[in-house]
Amino acid sequence: MPNNLVFNNVASQLQTTINGVDGGGIVRPILTAVDGRLDLGSVTVTAAAFDIRPLTATDVVTVTAIDFDIRPLTDADVVTVTATDFDIRPLTDADVVTVTATDLDIRPLTATGDSVGLGARAFTETNTTIDGLVGTGTVLQTDTSQYSLYSFYVNNTGDAAITVQLQISPTEADDYFVDDGSGPVSVAAGEKAVLVAKNFLRYTRVYYDSGAATATAAFYFNGQV
Repeated sequence: MPNNLVFNNVASQLQTTINGVDGGGIVRPILTAVDGRLDLGSVTVTAAAFDIRPLTATDVVTVTAIDFDIRPLTDADVVTVTATDFDIRPLTDADVVTVTATDLDIRPLTATGDSVGLGARAFTETNTTIDGLVGTGTVLQTDTSQYSLYSFYVNNTGDAAITVQLQISPTEADDYFVDDGSGPVSVAAGEKAVLVAKNFLRYTRVYYDSGAATATAAFYFNGQV
């Protein structure tokens, strides 16, 4: 019997077959493509109850990133917010707004370092008339405590002179009203007068007296906050 070699001494001619075991435990050879590369063929992923759906508030999403730029925003940044039913509306008394700031300078104002500009003042006006009345009476009782400036105007549109006088009081009760220090003013028929209180109490009103004549006049209150 000839002495045949068990091993091939030429390295370029050495060959082997690789096998693998499939999921059923069967040994199968590994398949290659025609160019000798490993042929994976097609890959199929099979899953049970694979949940592809819109995310909800109960879902937890974890994002892992490298060089994720978390920093204070600057004027060069552009932030776009996309939302459904995003409530942009005027605030009401039911809304709560919390402002958090660093170095927010809340302090008493000073005469040397601060200035306040007044854009406009609030103004109010009230008027009434008396027509065909004889004797005395009062009109335009007003809470003047919140006005920085105020005055009363009288236009005697009747045929007889009337005397008018400002009265002041700390309460609305008639018994507390007293004549103001500005004194009485006689307004002839067809004439006009402006009454300004000399003293301050919370309430002010106009007292008029036509004597035995019939009085007709228009009264105005002007107040500026």
